[in-house]
Amino acid sequence: MNKLKMLFITILIMCIFLISNTAYASSQYTDVLDDLRKDESFEISNYSNMTLDYINKLNTDTDKTNDQELMEVISIAESSADELYIYVYQPTHNELDLIATAISLSTDYSVDGQDIYPSVYDLELVSTYSVFDKYVVKDFQVNDEVYRYYNLVALYREYNSTIDKAVSGGESTGSEIAMSIGQQWSVYYLNDKLVYEMGTFETLEITPTFTGNFEFQNGLTWGNLVGSFKWGNAWFISFNVEDYIVKHIYDADLSYKIRELSYSIGFLIDSTPTYYPYGSNYDSNQAIKKDDIDYETGGFLEFKIPLKDVDEMYYKGDGILAKEYSWNRITSSTDFLERANEQGVNISDECKQAVGQAQWVFTFLETESNTISGSVSTYFKYDLEDITILRLHFIDIHDDTYNLGVVSDRINPDNNVDGYGNGLNLEENFHKFFSVIMLVILLIVLVFTFPIASIIIKIFGVIIDAIYFVISLPFKLIGKIFKRKKNKP
Repeated sequence: MNKLKMLFITILIMCIFLISNTAYASSQYTDVLDDLRKDESFEISNYSNMTLDYINKLNTDTDKTNDQELMEVISIAESSADELYIYVYQPTHNELDLIATAISLSTDYSVDGQDIYPSVYDLELVSTYSVFDKYVVKDFQVNDEVYRYYNLVALYREYNSTIDKAVSGGESTGSEIAMSIGQQWSVYYLNDKLVYEMGTFETLEITPTFTGNFEFQNGLTWGNLVGSFKWGNAWFISFNVEDYIVKHIYDADLSYKIRELSYSIGFLIDSTPTYYPYGSNYDSNQAIKKDDIDYETGGFLEFKIPLKDVDEMYYKGDGILAKEYSWNRITSSTDFLERANEQGVNISDECKQAVGQAQWVFTFLETESNTISGSVSTYFKYDLEDITILRLHFIDIHDDTYNLGVVSDRINPDNNVDGYGNGLNLEENFHKFFSVIMLVILLIVLVFTFPIASIIIKIFGVIIDAIYFVISLPFKLIGKIFKRKKNKP
């Protein structure tokens, strides 16, 4: 009997715990369906469940599912806590549960989607019901402008091997598929009521063909004598523009995430990488562990950077005979490959083929890594992920100028080296190299042969004196004869 009472009490406590947790979750964020029903025009019957086969039949290309029909943004909302909510309709939810991971948006006023400058924000799923999902935009705060604009460019979702082909230019696992939204929401008050109006605009879809990096060796340094070596890496992404023939790109925006890593290799040693937050300078006290608070970010820090057609990628390593590398940050794929080849970069066949299939290449980042070599070699490098292009300002072959938000997958590169540059500039600096070597040899010879050299110099001096005596003797005799004649009376 006592055992039954104890079992009953245990079950009761567990029920209370579960109920309290559920109440907490529901009180933190309201239900997605309740939110949507606040709009008088919302009709749940307009959003039916669909199968993947049915959606594929709607597309002319049966080999690829239309992403916009898999996930569709149907509404947004601002909260009293100045948070922004995104409401998504997912018709295949029962068969294929897809999760949105991030959104590209800007708060600029825009006409027809021109001249917007979007940024990427991560999403958190906070409520779901049937085919409806509610997300909160993380690290975003609603501003206090009277009229507010939300230009939604792209929605990113997790890669799904069932419906997605291999990601071009990077690792499929971890990469995120971009889906076009093209909605501008205007938010304002009318008669003390918050009004949401939606218009549509054109987005620019691009297809990455490759993401990778080239490694550049440094010159000769004193550190080489103790097994310390440095090298540089230039990171790039190649891509095609789908709906335009682009004549020139003026500028663009790109974002990426970066963190630090180290690993060791030696006899019977091949360690797994240890990751560190970017900027920690490989501080072992800040190594990322599963129980760390920031493990969710993995130590990655995100950067959004502008690229201009006048910008130049440049790298020159440390040390004697270090070679310089440079090319435009925004360049055609043909010029990119030719310029790299001219500077002696040995590019892998895979990279050369993938970049050759692209129209444009952005070189967006240079990093410097190093290794301590010995019986066990330890490497200190960088790890990149979520590389994506956000905006493109360009002119096409009709001389029409555009400045559009971009829909492009967030790519995780494999972080392997795709091309090597020889860091010793022997050809251009051969005369300097030769002079230094000859001077060193001469100094070595003088140091080790000084005793012998002094004896040889003394003997050579005696010989010179003897020769001088023999040559000068006749002239001395003639001089004495003339001197005697001159002294006669």
